[in-house]
Amino acid sequence: MKQRKIVFGAVAVALIVVVAFVFYYTWSAHRARYEYSGTVETREIQIGSKVGGRVTLVSVEEGNIVKAGALLVRFECDDLIAQRAQAAATVDQAQANLDRMLRGNRPEEIEEAEAVAKAQHAAAQEAENGPRKQEVAQAQADFASALADAANAEITFRRMEKLIATDTISRQEFDNARDKRDAAQQHAESARQHLAMLQEGTRHEDVQSAEARDRQAQAAAILARKGNRKEDIDSARAQLAQANAHLAEIDVSLKEAQLIAPADSIIETVSVRPGDLVPPGRIVVTALEPSQLWVKVYVPETDLARVHVDQSATVGVDGYSGRVFQGRVGQIASQAEFLPRNVQTPDDRQHQVFGVKVYVDNPTGVLKSGMSATVHFQ
Repeated sequence: MKQRKIVFGAVAVALIVVVAFVFYYTWSAHRARYEYSGTVETREIQIGSKVGGRVTLVSVEEGNIVKAGALLVRFECDDLIAQRAQAAATVDQAQANLDRMLRGNRPEEIEEAEAVAKAQHAAAQEAENGPRKQEVAQAQADFASALADAANAEITFRRMEKLIATDTISRQEFDNARDKRDAAQQHAESARQHLAMLQEGTRHEDVQSAEARDRQAQAAAILARKGNRKEDIDSARAQLAQANAHLAEIDVSLKEAQLIAPADSIIETVSVRPGDLVPPGRIVVTALEPSQLWVKVYVPETDLARVHVDQSATVGVDGYSGRVFQGRVGQIASQAEFLPRNVQTPDDRQHQVFGVKVYVDNPTGVLKSGMSATVHFQ
């Protein structure tokens, strides 16, 4: 009886071992089927300037950890600063012009325009009526006085001419006497012409000219009362908008003169030094964003139905064996890779794979780009 119990016990132990082995083998095969190898990758940021220029400052080195908004490289921008000052002055001028047009003419300007219109109207009426007798008499008196002054100036000049010949007076005194004679003669000629015009009466052309000035002054007074036209105000607004746009364009160029870190990152490469002349569009700093880590693995078509976006996954790396990092599926490729176009058999479909990107949490920053990793989908 005791021997039989021993046999039964041995058989039971053997069955347990076989079941455990089968279970472990099945579990290991199942687990291995849904484990995929890949490499840790991180988002690379390529930083450059659209304007370029001469480098005046490089504030980072390779390997530095920088925060978002940190200054990386600065370019020379004295010409842009001068252009901005000029553009800002243009904006102020355009704004002042628009404000003036919106306010319209001041009361003093309107009164001045009306006064000029009244004066021009009176002048036109006077030109149409012709000169008065008093004006003719005054012009005759002015002409006689001018002739007398010219005669006296001529006599004085002749006397000075004789004295200069004997060096009795200076050259300056002689020149003054000659200038006074010439001025007196010109004044006398002007008085003669004015008297002749009054004696002949107002010409038809002068009347027309006076009337034209009168109409122009009346129109100016009307415009002064009405203010600026809507078209002129719209034009002033357009000029202000154009000036503001030009100023904004210069501000964008000034912003491009300083390279700023767009996110918390690690500086990978710096390809410039102070004094370098950099063309527009050239990449001068490359950074890695450690918060954006992922592992890209390739899943066979036969297993793809068990993988979906936002699915949880665990990631392990060789450098930290036994440590598990949490992740999630962020992207599944929409096109297969590494196979011929025509796939016919089930065996072929097992080798048709789709790229899957698994984003990994890296709170302590131990994961680095390039590490070999194993992904297990849960």
